[in-house]
Amino acid sequence: MEIRTLSHDEYSRLFGGLHGGSSLAPADLDPPVPGKSLWVPQGGACGIAKHGSDVLANEVIDYWTLHGKGMPLAVCLPGGTCTTALLMQRSLNAIMDQRRKEKERAIDIRVVVIPCVGDDEYAMRQMISLDKAVGGTGRKEDLPWILKPRVDVEYGSARRRSRGYFTFGQPSKALLETYDEMNSENVSLDLLYGAPAWSLLLQQWRSQESDCPIAGRQLMYIHSGGLEGVASQLTRYKHKNLLPDARAVQTS
Repeated sequence: MEIRTLSHDEYSRLFGGLHGGSSLAPADLDPPVPGKSLWVPQGGACGIAKHGSDVLANEVIDYWTLHGKGMPLAVCLPGGTCTTALLMQRSLNAIMDQRRKEKERAIDIRVVVIPCVGDDEYAMRQMISLDKAVGGTGRKEDLPWILKPRVDVEYGSARRRSRGYFTFGQPSKALLETYDEMNSENVSLDLLYGAPAWSLLLQQWRSQESDCPIAGRQLMYIHSGGLEGVASQLTRYKHKNLLPDARAVQTS
């Protein structure tokens, strides 16, 4: 494995743009071992991740078949490239189609992605692009639902510019409050994906507006990891004076 440091300009060229980069390796990027190297796009946004999504989808279906008591389920995931959500939705669609053909009992499961990098429009572009790249049609009806911020909330100027979404990686008092609230319930979150996702989840969960994709459903949250970075993130919060000096940096 080779670790290569990129400048901001190189990163933007490789991974920026409307769709967050290409599923193909850049033409001017020499492979470490010609003919024996594997290009994995940012966020694992490629077909080789499908096996993992198949395993995850089957685990969700098996669990909900046994424990769901016939209730509808929203499987919620934080989204960067939205790869896990998109591929899991494709896997669920295939499994559900097979269950219908075999006349098995129907279960109501939908995948809901919570954008943590960019907004809902960026997430949709990412998913359409990846769906087409792995053999899909890119039809919105086949893609995960997207959780959006409520429109009747005052977010302040910074979040208004991003339509209520958080700026990725930017320390925020609201994120720290969500992190602390979930920590008090013994739910450990990271501050880059988990806290932004749960900030919007709690906002919508408490309102339960009828057009919200999680309304009237049980919730299952798929944790994206990242807990090893909590200490460094909390240190950034301290430097931004968002963390009281008397408070120790906790990673629980």
